[in-house]
Amino acid sequence: MENLVRLLSENDLEEASTIYTYVFCSDPWNEPWINQTSYKRLKDISETPGYIGIGYFDSNNQMIGFLVGNEEQWADGKSFYINEICVLTNTQQSGIGSSLLKYLKNILKQKNVDTAYLSTERGKGKPELFFRKNGYVTNESRVIMTTTIF
Repeated sequence: MENLVRLLSENDLEEASTIYTYVFCSDPWNEPWINQTSYKRLKDISETPGYIGIGYFDSNNQMIGFLVGNEEQWADGKSFYINEICVLTNTQQSGIGSSLLKYLKNILKQKNVDTAYLSTERGKGKPELFFRKNGYVTNESRVIMTTTIF
């Protein structure tokens, strides 16, 4: 049996949350995730209209990575926001993330979605380089701004 890329079911969210916790608690992120908060994040994303979740599974049907996000309607077309893409650390740089993005692109073409976009941190490992390699560019007309509430 070969590796498989497929749409995630609701039953896959628990396994995805375990991967999410492991990856984002490790270098270079070192964030304070626990399975409960990871599951809540992925569940919230999955319940948002336009949700698409894609998983990459090994020959034993174990999830190795996943991508989740939401389709959004804009005045001049549809976009897709990639909320999260996550691949087990020991399998990164083996084409899994690129396979997830390619599978997503095929789905979005069928749904007449014009663009996909995401937000990632600069200087934390190599995420920006990975996305550039997969055809994403920095949009100079957009900026993400934040504020602290307290």
